[in-house]
Amino acid sequence: MRANPADVCIIEDDTAQRALLFRRLIEQQFSVVEAEDAESGLRQIRQHHPRVVLCDLLLPGMSGTGLCREVRSDPALDGTYIIVLTMCEIVDAKHEALNAGADDYLLKPYDPSELLARLRNGLRISHLQERLRRAALTDALTGLWNHAQFRELLDREFSRTRRYGGAASLLMLDLDLFKSVNDSFGHEVGNRVIEATARHLRQMVRETDIVARYGGEEFAVVCPATSLEDASQLAERIRVTLPDQVRVRGCEQLRLTASIGVAATTDPQAQTVTDLINLADSALYVGKHGGRNRVVRCDELKETPAAEVVDCNEVDRLRKQIHSLSMQAKELCLQSIWALVQALEARDPFTAWHSRNTMAYAQDMAVAAGLSKNMQEAIANAAMLHDLGKIGVPDQILQSVAPLTEAQTTIIRQVPQLTCRIIEPLRVFETETVIVRHLRERFDGSGYPNGLAGRAIPIGSRLLAVAETFDALTSARAHRPSRSMRAALRVIQAEAGRQFDPEYTTLLAQVLADHHESWRERIEQARVALSAVQGEFQPVLDTHSAAAARRTHDWN
Repeated sequence: MRANPADVCIIEDDTAQRALLFRRLIEQQFSVVEAEDAESGLRQIRQHHPRVVLCDLLLPGMSGTGLCREVRSDPALDGTYIIVLTMCEIVDAKHEALNAGADDYLLKPYDPSELLARLRNGLRISHLQERLRRAALTDALTGLWNHAQFRELLDREFSRTRRYGGAASLLMLDLDLFKSVNDSFGHEVGNRVIEATARHLRQMVRETDIVARYGGEEFAVVCPATSLEDASQLAERIRVTLPDQVRVRGCEQLRLTASIGVAATTDPQAQTVTDLINLADSALYVGKHGGRNRVVRCDELKETPAAEVVDCNEVDRLRKQIHSLSMQAKELCLQSIWALVQALEARDPFTAWHSRNTMAYAQDMAVAAGLSKNMQEAIANAAMLHDLGKIGVPDQILQSVAPLTEAQTTIIRQVPQLTCRIIEPLRVFETETVIVRHLRERFDGSGYPNGLAGRAIPIGSRLLAVAETFDALTSARAHRPSRSMRAALRVIQAEAGRQFDPEYTTLLAQVLADHHESWRERIEQARVALSAVQGEFQPVLDTHSAAAARRTHDWN
């Protein structure tokens, strides 16, 4: 596919008619090439790849019908639209031309307006065919060559090195920890990262290099006539510049890195194209497991003795077993932490049900939002864990009846960050840690700890902030009574676009309407449990109960 093919090629032996037609098409802003016979016309077609050919039927030497057959026999000229122009009114001549591959047939003298209409129709068809061909060969998101076309182009380069000598190299690039980008910021941000990576790769390579999206967050670069040493230097330039160049507007805190494996056709183990890909992929794998953000060459790999055979089935079985054990360990860890959370919340009877209710509200909202199962689970876990940092807050602050002082408020503000310090060593909670860390960001950018704004705030953090605030407002605290569900919703809606994501504020109203009874029961259970508390909290509870009795809790 040529980048800028000509619009029209005129093949006409009558000099005056050719000049007249050429002038008319130029006036219509078409790009035009011309020829006086079929042989020179074929040369123009092969050189300029015009979208439409206007060809006289009766030409010196080869006829217009013969030219049609030549064009249709050349795969490189697929999609060329041919309009035959002639004074011959013989029906058999028309049929012969159409059977030879002509797309349209117009008798001379022709109406110039009709010719322009047919020409534009040919251009539309040519553009459509071009889009279809490109769609079949390129990745829809990035515009890079897709996996199938990559294999074909790599096969071609590999065959060239075997036939004529020289070297070609292959880079396999994979973005590090990309799953956490999707989990924390959503697939839309993930797509923008993929697009930015594709742009960066295009800028870094030569025109002769082939850049493809291999799959997911993995890319491939084929470098013709390039040694392993030169390809490794290119890979290092890509790796070093990627964190600064692959940026997403609104998510400036994202710093992407990549691991790159490099292989060359000169490696003794690269006997086939598949061998070459496997070498680059193995080098990439070593880079991933060696700490990421690395370039690894195929000649740095340790050779596996030929007598040793890898049992892929056994490796896969063990991988699945370890994954299962990891999930079991995570579940046991969650159970232990949940017991700790309940023990901590018992210190403050006013928040004894906070984590469990917030978790229920967040789960209902995540399901209604259509988030993935993994994200639903991560948000639920984050809701369970988010107040774990209260272990560092003195009881007199947690149980204070009076409004908090500025110093006390500063301590309370640190709870999410304290939680993150506690759970960060547990790598299985990587996504949950991100959600909790940014729980106090505000949609308008005035929150903390990083002042993120809008969709730069992780999805889980935006959703959980709404669910957590709803529970806090509908629950009594030592220094204030609870609000009704309707009143709590109004407070949150008033902050849409400032403190909260408007999308999740709207979602809260929808989910609350759908789950009104079950949510009301939860609020009532928490109220009853709080009312059962005796001792030093009783006067406060009596005050709150009296205030609650004066308010309506009727949702309708």
